[in-house]
Amino acid sequence: MTQTNEEKLLVELSSLREELQNLVLKREELRSALRNVQEELNAVRDELRKKRFELADAKMKLASLREEIAKVKNDIKSLKEKFTNALNNFKQASSELRALARASSYNTIDELRQKIEELEWNLITTPNISIEREKQIVGEISRLEQKMKALISQQLKYTNVVENYEKSRREVNELRELISKKKEYLNELIKQLIALKESRDKVKNEIVTLIDNIKKLKNKRDEIKTQLTSISNIIKEKKLHYQEILRELRRLKEESKRREQYKVLKEKKEHVMKKMSQGERLTIYDLYIAYSSENSDKNTS
Repeated sequence: MTQTNEEKLLVELSSLREELQNLVLKREELRSALRNVQEELNAVRDELRKKRFELADAKMKLASLREEIAKVKNDIKSLKEKFTNALNNFKQASSELRALARASSYNTIDELRQKIEELEWNLITTPNISIEREKQIVGEISRLEQKMKALISQQLKYTNVVENYEKSRREVNELRELISKKKEYLNELIKQLIALKESRDKVKNEIVTLIDNIKKLKNKRDEIKTQLTSISNIIKEKKLHYQEILRELRRLKEESKRREQYKVLKEKKEHVMKKMSQGERLTIYDLYIAYSSENSDKNTS
């Protein structure tokens, strides 16, 4: 019966050993899977930090662009006001120029000067000129001189008006060109703003995806940890059971050994007792066997 129990225990021990080997292999697989998940999780977290920096940078650039756009719009508004003033000045100068052109005399200053010189020459070179004629010539010279002065004054005014007209025209053209350039710059800024918004939204979506991946990886990691805890507990229980079987086997072996020793000792005692009954001489060893056998009987009982 003892042998049968021992065989059963040996079979159970072998099966348990195989189970433990498989469980340990499974535990190592889970540990390896846990390391891989943790590495992947760290990589995703690093990528998330990178994307968050990108998002922060995009927000800063967007804020800067919006400020620049607002500034350019204000510049355009200011330039348009200046353009309106310059255009009004130009229209006024143009109107003054047309009015002066209509009022201008066909006589030139040179023509008037020539006529004055001729009259003065006649006055000098004409002999026995009458007082009346002299008064007429002097009066004509005075009239022409007044006309020449008025024409010179008109010409100076005309020159000033022309200069103002040209200045206003240049200012209008310069402001128109500046406004055009500012509008081109504004359009470029708006394009950059649209592109940056698209880039920011893309990064936002990537961040959402990364956060979702992190949640999934954490769940996966927690599942593996749960499996590891479970399998570690099973291994611990199996090891304890394994140790119990080993202790039981040792106990059975020791018990078997004691019984075998008792059997041998009993046979030897029977031999000694037989010698005693036959009156044979007993050796010290025979007496030891007989005494040991008695102590063994006492211990067994």
